[in-house]
Parts: sequence; C-alpha cells; structure tokens
Amino acid sequence: MKFLAFFHIALVVVFAALNGIMLYLFMLQLPYGVDPFLISLANWDKLSPQIGYVAAVCAILAVFGAVMVQRLPEAWKNRLLYARWLYPHPASEAFLTSRRQPFEGHDLQVRFPEVKDAGFSRKVQQQVWQESFRQLGDRPVVMNTRIHWDMLRDLYILCLYFLTFFAVGWLINLGVPFQIVGIYLFLFGTQTLFLLFAARRIGYRLVDNVLALALGAKEEQGGGLGRRRK
Repeated sequence: MKFLAFFHIALVVVFAALNGIMLYLFMLQLPYGVDPFLISLANWDKLSPQIGYVAAVCAILAVFGAVMVQRLPEAWKNRLLYARWLYPHPASEAFLTSRRQPFEGHDLQVRFPEVKDAGFSRKVQQQVWQESFRQLGDRPVVMNTRIHWDMLRDLYILCLYFLTFFAVGWLINLGVPFQIVGIYLFLFGTQTLFLLFAARRIGYRLVDNVLALALGAKEEQGGGLGRRRK
C-alpha cells in the first residue's frame, strides 16, 4: 500500500509537471513539442525577462495543482467528476439506474429492501452502499478498482485545473495564431474528456463490484468477478 501511495503521488506530480510545461509553451506562443521546449531554454537570455515570469508562474501553478488535488476533499472531487452538488458519489444512484450492471436489479432490491422502502432515496442508497464497502473494502477486486478510481479522478481534477488556466492564458494571448491555439485546445480538451469518461466509468465499476460481492458473486483469481453463488 505504501508503494501504491507513492506511485499515486509520483503520477500526480509528473502529470502536473507535463501540463505545466504545456501551459508554459502556450504562454510563450510556441508550438507543442520537446524541441520547442529545449529551444526556449537554450534562448533563455534572449527571451528574458518574459520567459522567466512565464516559467515561474507555470511552475507555481504545477506545484499548487499537485498539492491541491491531493488535499481536496473527496466530496468536492466527486462533485467535479459527476457534476452534482448533492450526493455526488456514484453509489447514490446504484439501486435505481438505467445503466447496465453485472447483476439483476431485482436481486439487489431483495438483498437491500430498505432502499426500496425509503423510496430509493439517494441518501439511503449511498448509506447502504457505504456499509457494504466497509465490509468488503479489503477484497482485492474492490481495492484495485478503488486505487484506479482515485488515480483517474485526481488526474481529471488536474485536467480541469489546467484547462481553466489555459482558457485564462488564451484570453491574455488573443493574438496567438489559431494554428498554435488549436493544438493546445486539442491537447487540454482531449485529455480532460478522456479522463472524465474513464474516471466516471471506473467509479461506477467500483460501486457495482461492491454490490456484486454483497450479492454473492465469486472473486476470480485474475481480480475480476465471476458468477453469483447459488
């Protein structure tokens, strides 16, 4: 677990640094790539003092982002990920949803009748799921899914963070040719959308894995879930 925690922090730091470099190149109105970055460093004296200011601001933003995303409360991360203010955790809609789940909804209602009795209250759905999670959270399939969700969710929050500052930088540099702006818009936008869908999907998978185990599903050696026990 200590190694995984270290890996999580290292991944966040590297991702924040890469996004900081992208923002740095954009603010200098340079195309994206390793060569433009190295050229900017080689010509530091010629571009001074502007390059120094840009580098300092982007470095501060990268460091702050890496620290912020690890200190941000989980409820706020879920709000940003699922765009809901109240009950943003995906478990708040696990018992009454139209998405496909690896078990029958009827079996879930039979196993947890209190949810139906409460009128499928989001609060009760989340409370019931969290109780099952406390009991099954140490199972490998749950732990693995939770680790992946935490990582993807943090990277998505960082994407939103840098996308915001990219938009601010774009307003500051309205004269930048769209050929350059388009590249960075694609990079910042694509990574944000990819991590949005990936983090949402694995969040739902975490919820379903816990409920499947609670319904008696077998945990296979490869880390997946097999058929429900009879």
